[in-house]
Amino acid sequence: MRGPVTPRRVLAVLSHSLHIRNFVASGLLDLLRARGHRLTAVVPAAFVARVAADLGGEGAVSVEPLEPHVGGRVRQRVRAVLRTASYVRREALSTYRHKLAVRTRTVRGALEVRLLRALGRLGDLEAMARAAEAAIPVQRSAVALIRRTAPDTVLIPTFIHDALDVEIAKAARAAGVPVVGCPVSWDTLTSKGFFLVVPDELAVWGEDTLRHAVEYHGVAPERVAVTGPPHFDIYGPTWEAPGRARFLAARGIDPETRVILFAGTTVTYWADEPLQLRALSGAIGRGELGRCLVWYRPHPRRSYRDVSELAGLPGVWIDDQIMRQKVSSASSYSVEREDLAHYRGLIDACDGVVTSFSTLIIEAALMGKPSLVVAYGLGDQTPDRLLQHSEYEHM
Repeated sequence: MRGPVTPRRVLAVLSHSLHIRNFVASGLLDLLRARGHRLTAVVPAAFVARVAADLGGEGAVSVEPLEPHVGGRVRQRVRAVLRTASYVRREALSTYRHKLAVRTRTVRGALEVRLLRALGRLGDLEAMARAAEAAIPVQRSAVALIRRTAPDTVLIPTFIHDALDVEIAKAARAAGVPVVGCPVSWDTLTSKGFFLVVPDELAVWGEDTLRHAVEYHGVAPERVAVTGPPHFDIYGPTWEAPGRARFLAARGIDPETRVILFAGTTVTYWADEPLQLRALSGAIGRGELGRCLVWYRPHPRRSYRDVSELAGLPGVWIDDQIMRQKVSSASSYSVEREDLAHYRGLIDACDGVVTSFSTLIIEAALMGKPSLVVAYGLGDQTPDRLLQHSEYEHM
């Protein structure tokens, strides 16, 4: 039986719409508040009103803008160089060799990488970078934020590489307040460089990400907790879901239709997705797949023009949530609760997933749905791309 919870003051730094989706739309911060904890959420100014409305309740939550606490352009430029130093330090790993290859396509980037490689011969670039960061005075507004809110814990979901949370993390460290870092994805710890300020504790997706924290960031295993992705709580038994029949009927789709979820990706295979969809549409038109519908869920980064060109394909349904976001120019990662819940409805409705690379494979598995994972590509370069991608450390 769980004992009483000691109320704590939690400062949550949600520097991107994806973090807001994962921690606010998922209901996770609601759970903290329901257990008596007092919350302060720091979010981009454009989302203050939205998050305040979502978390509002009896003065237990305050929401403040992030922008005063990120540091100016000079600091951000310095941190971008420190990030590149981390990539150079790690270039023995294939993920970072790829990043440096992209970085050196410009004259400025090539010169920067060359100078950092020369500096790296004198010592550990990441140690030098952390020393440089430590020499930068903490932003006064971040210090004032920590003093004013007096948190017991600072919660920082992070991309690592964007450095938007560094000032608050430094202010918390200076005040002796523990920082809990939450890498945003399953590959963040292997592809986004190093922590300028290493969190006191990490909450990660799974056992592999725990290993990444230990092997690639030197974090002691006892400081890493495997919690799972916060936004995957929608697949838990307590989440109210509409069910397959209702989800499909709301879109005029017969629930007796077999639904194959075609999940888009950002990797190089995405250029071939339209070709695959046209081929599947043709097979459906010829009756080769029976009573079947292909539900195309493009990656949020895919352009509206790319997606809209496929809207008229027979037997293909373009995900209505994505289309709505593209038309309204909404954030790639919606912070609306119903948009996060859409994923649950989509997995409930489909019979299986076809994709080259998507976390929807994990989500389907959570709900007992099979996935067919294919390296798309019709050209001679396809095997090369597949082999290169398979060498990445997170693979």
